[in-house]
Amino acid sequence: MKKLLVFAFAVVLASCNQSKVAYVDVEVLMKDYEGTKALESRMKEKQEVKAKELDSLTAPFQAKVQNYYKAAQSMSPQKRAEAEGALQQEQQFLQAQQQQASQELQKETQESYEIITKVVDSLVGNFAKSNGYNMIFGTSGKGTVMYGDDNLDVTKQVLEMLNKEYNK
Repeated sequence: MKKLLVFAFAVVLASCNQSKVAYVDVEVLMKDYEGTKALESRMKEKQEVKAKELDSLTAPFQAKVQNYYKAAQSMSPQKRAEAEGALQQEQQFLQAQQQQASQELQKETQESYEIITKVVDSLVGNFAKSNGYNMIFGTSGKGTVMYGDDNLDVTKQVLEMLNKEYNK
């Protein structure tokens, strides 16, 4: 009888100390989060604007190249070398402009994703606290959580909360 009582007490004690855990699919969360969608849309618009700006610089250069090829046969070797040098410098300038624009967009995208990640992490923490979870794991496809009961998957609830918070 004593052993049964000790065993029952141990079971009750263990059940009181159990942690409430869950997991979220980070890929789904980031893909379906309205903040991520807005960021991607905003960055696509910026990329299109930059592309138009660069096209406005490239079009006159292309015209100069075509004019050079038309006139190259009648130019003296010295004049041809000068024209080629000028075209080369302008091409290098355009390439530098394209590279700079690409780096700026990449940096801005990275910084924005870092901000989104911090927001998501913070809101997942709030979700965990308000729903009594001791721990929420993040999984990525078939990554860190090798198996999780579907009842422990709170991705949809967290995503709803994130999008609700984003739309405020």
